Amino acid sequence: MQSLNKLENIGFYTLSDSRAQNISDKSLLKRCEMILTDKCNFKCPYCRGPQTGLENDIDLSVAMQTLSIWINNKLENIRFSGGEPTLFPFLDLLIKKSKKGNIKNIAVSTNGSASLEYYKYLTICGVNDFSISLDACCPSIGKLMCGNIEGVWEKVVRNIEALSKITYVTVGIVFTKETKDTVVETIKFASSLGVADI
Repeated sequence: MQSLNKLENIGFYTLSDSRAQNISDKSLLKRCEMILTDKCNFKCPYCRGPQTGLENDIDLSVAMQTLSIWINNKLENIRFSGGEPTLFPFLDLLIKKSKKGNIKNIAVSTNGSASLEYYKYLTICGVNDFSISLDACCPSIGKLMCGNIEGVWEKVVRNIEALSKITYVTVGIVFTKETKDTVVETIKFASSLGVADI
């Protein structure tokens, strides 16, 4: 059994004890996150995102220029997030550029509500890591946790199951005081979907 007192053994594939102990301003970039948009199609009750009408996207030229700098500095791991990054119209271009730039791990943090076909397309573009939000173990709570959107919990669950069969998928879960009694059940349910980590 692996020791859990080392960073590399607790789910941080971009961080090790050795790297943490030897970091300096001369260290190569290992992991960067690019926030593409403030927009989101969910209205999660716990979210402190921007008010409606104040959402913005990163300018594509700024995103491409930043990505070029990271690639030139031998970036190994990138994560695209938001808001909801699948709402950013040029996500696929950034992923393709990341792959062409030899970035090893290309991740997307998503609420899981895009079409399965789009997520599969993103894996073809180069994504090899999805982090998907799943804040409930049943449809009724799932509907409340995403802002009362009908049918979305079921879609997210189907996407998690399907994507877990083709690439690395982790699930992120937020519990509130209203859902704290479902912790064990939700974690067991998430685990049953075939994810790599929770």
